[in-house]
Amino acid sequence: MANKEMDNLLDDIMIEHITSAPLSELMTEYDLTSDEIKITQARFHDQILECKQQFKKAKLKNARAQLEFEKRKHEEVDVLGYLTKKGKDARDILIELFIQQKLPENLTVAHREGKEITDEDAKQILANLIAMGAINIDDKDD
Repeated sequence: MANKEMDNLLDDIMIEHITSAPLSELMTEYDLTSDEIKITQARFHDQILECKQQFKKAKLKNARAQLEFEKRKHEEVDVLGYLTKKGKDARDILIELFIQQKLPENLTVAHREGKEITDEDAKQILANLIAMGAINIDDKDD
């Protein structure tokens, strides 16, 4: 293991030396022409761009997978079963959770211009809270 670490350290030192060396020194030391150096620089640049593209694609793929996971969590929420178990409607449960201060502190609800929240709105808010983990449907005390 120590040999591998030593090899990596030496590689890093060599890379640092090569990258910080003046162009004329590299041309002399490695018997290179300026065209060969330009070709190598272009290849290196292309490889960096390709690595960046692969990284971006992997990051996007991961983000999509996380989004699909979150979507499935929301689709799997059984709000009607939860409401049936509680024997209450969604608005009553939301009011109860608000009074008991069991809702997340950073929860905000859009201004409704004086309109009352419909049962469907309340069910959706409840489903979202359950999917986010703010409400544990298996908890006997909520």
